[in-house]
Amino acid sequence: MNDSIQIKQSGPSAGLLKELTEKAVKVAPMHDVYISVGNTAPETIFTLFVDTTFTRIDNDLLEPLNQIFEDYLSITYNMFSGDYAADAIRKGNLYFIEHCVLSQLAYTNTEAKTNFHPESEQPSILIPRAKKQFKRAMGKVDGRYTTFPKSLKNEKYVDAAYTLHQMMEQLFKIVEEFILGKQLFAKDISEHQTALMGYAPGIATLFDTEHEEDVRLLELLHSAYLAFRHKNHLDISRADIEKLLFKTQSLRKETERLFTEAVARCYEKIETHQTTIVSEGKQEPDHSVNDEAAAESRPLPKLPKYMLTDTQTYICNLEFSSYFDLFVVIEDLIEISLHTLYNNDSENSGFVRNPSYHLVSVLELIKKLLPGDTGQTLTELNDYLNAVKDVDK
Repeated sequence: MNDSIQIKQSGPSAGLLKELTEKAVKVAPMHDVYISVGNTAPETIFTLFVDTTFTRIDNDLLEPLNQIFEDYLSITYNMFSGDYAADAIRKGNLYFIEHCVLSQLAYTNTEAKTNFHPESEQPSILIPRAKKQFKRAMGKVDGRYTTFPKSLKNEKYVDAAYTLHQMMEQLFKIVEEFILGKQLFAKDISEHQTALMGYAPGIATLFDTEHEEDVRLLELLHSAYLAFRHKNHLDISRADIEKLLFKTQSLRKETERLFTEAVARCYEKIETHQTTIVSEGKQEPDHSVNDEAAAESRPLPKLPKYMLTDTQTYICNLEFSSYFDLFVVIEDLIEISLHTLYNNDSENSGFVRNPSYHLVSVLELIKKLLPGDTGQTLTELNDYLNAVKDVDK
């Protein structure tokens, strides 16, 4: 791919998309430009990757881009660095799966160097990873709720409101990650709503700013957060707590619905792409003969000795399908241990007899779960992959 602009869409919109891409490339040092077209608002999303070696993503850069897109209500953009996107997609960020891996690369700068290569990613691997990460994130939200019943029972309404604030903030961040690509680090819930305006109306209007009661509850929620953090007194009624709880439950349901829809869109794009390939009669080129000849003339480096094969399993008294699943279990065990330590005197751990004894057992298990050879394996794998690249040159 050279650095020319290539638009696959047909019809009148193709000219507009090309024009917007040309303008965006002129005002910022772009790595890549991806275009995602769908049926939900906004209908078209530009994902821009900027060379951040000498450029910062700040207002000076965003202002001219805002002027380019401001007249098009159904078109918007999001901007990232390649390093951030590479790390985000590795962790299972659904935004980059939907709007980069499964969308059109409209422009690329062949001279730019980036760690983000979505064309090499496999959606069949990434989507289940995204679903697993979402489930874990939602589990952490539910974990915060464990202190809420006790606060309500003891009429500590500031504490209860603070818990709901933390749950809402975390839910908004979960949505922002798969809708906008990154989280907004803000404590004021109204800022999170504003960030999602135009993307997720059901969440952006959780507290309706045109409704006096919603405005009061939103201000009360923020005041409760500040009062809890600074140990200040604040009058809150149980009725207000119940209203805020209802808002939190609604936000949780909407978060799940939006994620389910985003996953469905990804699968739909995969199906559309496969149908297009079949209808156009495209087939993958057969390089088997050339590859065999190359293998004879250029032997590949030796595979690292610790690498698992199809006939082996990483065993540590338990079996795991992948190192990723293993690390998830280790992280969960550590979080449970920390939770027990932090709440040793609370009702949460009151049903656990002799928690210190059980914590020792859990930590001993974690030591056994740690894959000791993995660090060496990753080092050798990195050397192996670099050697393969040298062979292919």
